Amino acid sequence: MIKKILDYVAAIIKAFLGLLLGIMLIVALTEVFRRYFIGKSFPWSEESIRYLIIWISLLGGAVSYKEHGLVYFDMIVDLVKGKKKGLLMIFSNTVTLAFIGYIFMNSIGSITSRSIMNQKSIGLQISMVIPYMAIPIGMGLMFIFGLYHYKEIYDKYFGGATK
Repeated sequence: MIKKILDYVAAIIKAFLGLLLGIMLIVALTEVFRRYFIGKSFPWSEESIRYLIIWISLLGGAVSYKEHGLVYFDMIVDLVKGKKKGLLMIFSNTVTLAFIGYIFMNSIGSITSRSIMNQKSIGLQISMVIPYMAIPIGMGLMFIFGLYHYKEIYDKYFGGATK
């Protein structure tokens, strides 16, 4: 049940990432055309592309983390077998979640600061909370996916429920 919900959330994020990539591509191509053929550019284009890259990176990182697609030090993990490998995976996941939690908590502190809440971007004239929100949303999703990794590790290495 939980796996299906997390898979559904990941599918929604992937669709949203496709939309963001499409928007970024359209803005970039339009900007290239305007600069080279018309000689003018939109003042907001570079800024919007920068913020889209941030959102795409953090949301894409969360989905990649869910699907075990991020790079980690598997040379050491591959040397260990059985339940010891499971314990090492639990340790690795715990350290990762502690780091993700630390970034999440600090990003919440940053976003709720007056300097961020009152600041507007130069080109788009949007609140800087919008670009900064990518961090706690991405890290929050990673944290949720990481909690589910414990179940996957338990099932694989300690004889948990069969799939």
